[in-house]
Amino acid sequence: MASRNRALERILELLTVPCPNDGCSETVLYSETSTHVKHCAYTHRPCPFSSCDFICSFKDLYEHCESSDTFECGTQVFIRPLSGKRIILKEETTEGGGGGEGEIVVVECFQMPQGRIIYASCIGPGTDVFSCKFELYPASGRRLSSESKLERVGEVSDELPGGSVMFVPSFS
Repeated sequence: MASRNRALERILELLTVPCPNDGCSETVLYSETSTHVKHCAYTHRPCPFSSCDFICSFKDLYEHCESSDTFECGTQVFIRPLSGKRIILKEETTEGGGGGEGEIVVVECFQMPQGRIIYASCIGPGTDVFSCKFELYPASGRRLSSESKLERVGEVSDELPGGSVMFVPSFS
């Protein structure tokens, strides 16, 4: 049976180490290194879109994602979700020069036999919780509304999501 070295355990509890990612100047407790690396903007990860092999830090990913749609947190964004298509929204920021600091939100639309599923997620590191509100204005004139928290994801696939979605029934 192995004995525990409580003195060494105590030293490890108090030990601070630099983030292993190039560009990150933070120091964290040794025990919190893996949590920090998971949420660090400098951690290298593959582009979250299945058709792309680009590998970069989240800061570079913001610039890598092509989007003509940007949004300001708290303002309305008008989009037209089409089945099988992705809409990439990039948050406009004024802090830190605005380059690579905002959130990336992906809105996806899936066609189902009974209607459409609309799903939004936030890509990248971080622990902030964001919510979104979908309001649809179909030709019938009846408004459909749904509000949910955005799930943070590391990658986007073409599979149906498991989180909160908005279902828009077909009336044919």
